[in-house]
Amino acid sequence: MDSLSFHNGIFKIMQITDVQEIADFSPDTEALLLTALSKEKPDLAVLTGDQIKGYGVTMHAGNPRANAEKVIGKIISCMEKTQTPFTVLFGNHDVFCGIDKKQQWEMYRRSPLFIDQTETELDGYGIFDLPVLGKDGKPAFVIYGLDSGGYDKQSGGYRGVTEDQIAFYRKKRDEWEKKEGRLLPALVFQHIPVPEVYELMEEVPKTVKGALRGAAEFADKYFVLGNKAEPGGFMHENAAIPAKNSGEFDALCEKGDVVGLFFGHDHINSFCGTLRGVRMGYTQSCGFNVYGPGVQRGVRVFTFHEENIRGYETMTLTYRDLIGNELKRPAKNFLYTYAPSSVGAALDQAKKAGKAALLTGAAIGAVVLWNKKSKH
Repeated sequence: MDSLSFHNGIFKIMQITDVQEIADFSPDTEALLLTALSKEKPDLAVLTGDQIKGYGVTMHAGNPRANAEKVIGKIISCMEKTQTPFTVLFGNHDVFCGIDKKQQWEMYRRSPLFIDQTETELDGYGIFDLPVLGKDGKPAFVIYGLDSGGYDKQSGGYRGVTEDQIAFYRKKRDEWEKKEGRLLPALVFQHIPVPEVYELMEEVPKTVKGALRGAAEFADKYFVLGNKAEPGGFMHENAAIPAKNSGEFDALCEKGDVVGLFFGHDHINSFCGTLRGVRMGYTQSCGFNVYGPGVQRGVRVFTFHEENIRGYETMTLTYRDLIGNELKRPAKNFLYTYAPSSVGAALDQAKKAGKAALLTGAAIGAVVLWNKKSKH
């Protein structure tokens, strides 16, 4: 794979997150990916975790390795049909299929379009710093990938980015600065959000329409999007942050090089805002074989201009934008759009519903069977 570089002063990145597909890959997911990639023609696609619905019952039927290969093979096919260079991070569900990250990485490596760079000595996989070259052949900015991992064994909550990865980012940042004689702007991708995402929200009474219960350290509070969030986004589930704050966001803010921090994980959230000079936010899920925002499933596009890298633009493209409202599997979409995202969400709905709680109780049972281990 050739070096990443600006073309005619433009470099375009597409973030694709929470594909969460099974061996019977949804034709609606495939249509979304192919249409988005064909329309935007990104210079790089970054898949930011949970490519595989590892906890899916059918992923464990028959040959789990063959099932994982089918999912990854379909993703690779979308990239190769559109001739899109790509790389991947991992989420908390990929390994639930029984195939570890290293083995999955080897499957992605089969494509000549795959950017095969990861720091294998660190705690995780899909950890990298990818320079994007300007017209002078020198690095203009850097794309970082971090592995936010899965679960914290002590708390039972999410783990988040580890200290050794934070040290990796600092080391690489300082090496690039020394080598180039200046700080290089940086865009960071990972799966699980940082706790500071709650600073883009406003705490409200739980009776406020649309209020969502927080998670981890914010579990006893309720939130809606605040005025720090840019217009046009949406938040339909709580931000499932790590159980502990590792100090990652503080590190990313230290020198002012990071211009963006984006994640997935919470399928029906899609918004961004700027905090301490860093624009950060969510991209909604794109997969139709898991819960999601209906035909608002989509991808996020970043457009960088070489003459003003810090002034980059970002937008989401949805299935509705690209294709419309017609689906090949509408019944499945209905189920995954209106079922609660978790047992906790279903319980909250039941409390608000009063006499209608019986209906929500049925949804709780469905969620328990459908997604035993995690809401994401």
